[in-house]
Amino acid sequence: MKINIYQINHERDTHRVAFVDTKYLEKAQGNSAINSKIYDKVFSGNVDCKTLDDVYSRFNTDHPTGYCGRSLSISDVVEVLEDESLEKGFYFCNTYDFKKVDFEPSKTQDTVSRNMITVLYIQANHYPKTVAIDNSLEAMQKLVGGNIEEYMPFEDEVAIICNEEGKMNGLPLNRAVYDEKTKKIIDIIAGDFFIAYAPIDSEKFKDLPKDLEQKYREKFKFPERFYKQNGEIKAYQYKPKELDTIR
Repeated sequence: MKINIYQINHERDTHRVAFVDTKYLEKAQGNSAINSKIYDKVFSGNVDCKTLDDVYSRFNTDHPTGYCGRSLSISDVVEVLEDESLEKGFYFCNTYDFKKVDFEPSKTQDTVSRNMITVLYIQANHYPKTVAIDNSLEAMQKLVGGNIEEYMPFEDEVAIICNEEGKMNGLPLNRAVYDEKTKKIIDIIAGDFFIAYAPIDSEKFKDLPKDLEQKYREKFKFPERFYKQNGEIKAYQYKPKELDTIR
């Protein structure tokens, strides 16, 4: 699901309608219309959610990497940009449900860094997931837990960004990289890493296109364990014990 999230900025909230249900808006401000001018955009990106309730849970218990807003609450507005089942539009978070409303995003203030990019994040013992991060060295180092190394073993314009000292520091072996022709292991990534779109003509990483996201999500879908056999390192895949949805 691709979404934007808008939250009321307290400094512009002259009628004090933050955390107010739609049924109380008219009493608080004199009318029932959503005042887009008092909202900030605090998130924009893809999330592994199927419903708005999933979005609510995700932004309360497990904030996506790069998210800097408050936990999702009453009066927040979720814009659904792309989803297989939900109709596109704006959904106001009420006390017990979400209500579709009229909203004018052009009147909001964008606090989301214009430098955000979408990447495929791959952790040891987990399925891959799509996250939005700031396109900065600090954010990338935080994601992999140390100094980064850029590795481009594929024909596509994508880069593996990993911890350059992962093996040296004994981080868990995560996924193998295979020769695309022989299918033999050519490297093993230690520690968490992510896949970023790295066009040759760009000095910076960009949003991972949907087709490449799906391709590498499939390629690195299952975690791997490694063993030696006849002097060779081999791997076998397994399903992790988690509730992540495979897409």
